[in-house]
Amino acid sequence: MNRREFIRKTISGCVGVSAGITGFPSVIHAKTTLRAGYIPILDHAVLMVSHANDNNHFKKTDVIPKLFKSWRSMAGALRAGKIDAAFLLCPFAMDMFHKGAGIKSVLTAHRNGSAITVGNNTKISSPRDLAGKRIAVPARISIHSAMLDRYLRQEGLSLKDVETRVIAPSNMIRALQADYIDAFIVAEPFCAKAENTGIGRTLIFSNKIFPDHICCVVAVRNEVLRENPEGIREWIGSLKQNGKFIDEDRVNNGAVKSAEIIAKYTRHKTQDIISGMTGANDRITYSNLNPTIDDYRKILDISQQTGILGDVSLNEFIDDSFSKKIS
Repeated sequence: MNRREFIRKTISGCVGVSAGITGFPSVIHAKTTLRAGYIPILDHAVLMVSHANDNNHFKKTDVIPKLFKSWRSMAGALRAGKIDAAFLLCPFAMDMFHKGAGIKSVLTAHRNGSAITVGNNTKISSPRDLAGKRIAVPARISIHSAMLDRYLRQEGLSLKDVETRVIAPSNMIRALQADYIDAFIVAEPFCAKAENTGIGRTLIFSNKIFPDHICCVVAVRNEVLRENPEGIREWIGSLKQNGKFIDEDRVNNGAVKSAEIIAKYTRHKTQDIISGMTGANDRITYSNLNPTIDDYRKILDISQQTGILGDVSLNEFIDDSFSKKIS
């Protein structure tokens, strides 16, 4: 008997016994645990804010956020079943799916939210100035690699004309300061933090390279979708509502409430979080999270042009059934 069968039969037995006991509830509802992986970046803010605001009120599921420092380690945990869901880079998740991982994307996590950062004392000011430079990306198969390639192509260059180095987001600022790299492209708040500490400056925001682009997506293991559909639907409803909460807080309150929550899950300073969310128009947004073929196709197209992805069956990879009826 596996763990889930044991829990199911135990609960059934309790319900049967309770029927003859005065005052004992006739039905027992058990929450299903959902372990969700994330990286300490603002792309994953909806997970953190949803957990803080709603998890104690969920009826179907108990979400346990799991912090990872690198995309590879989180992807490995998802593949091995050590976590049930993860906020993954869209191309990275597509590649996992294409290579046989039993996952589907049920939601996007945000729009925009990254930037190219260069050393504060460099004279880099255009794509042409990046030729021959050492540039950090968080993963080879990532929206950041594709976005960098798209930016370089504005002046007839491509990824082949720069040296990319895969570095975990939390190590990029130190690498820039130590002159191990000349620039990096990554999610906030690392770009804002580099500016706030005087180590780097923003060359260009990702929404200026590719307006309103998606980046990270919510990927869930297939067996979890089958076994706990109501819990997943409850969680997704919370993620979407808290995405709107973050955007309203960002516009009306300078992101202060959201930053205070996110700081507890990431250990970033609240001011760096606030800087990473505000100051630039649509620097990062969280209100429009429904997964659509069109949005994913755009990411697949630029990833294929960059040479980091082949063909992916988006109709099989995307499952929008959990978000369709949730406003």
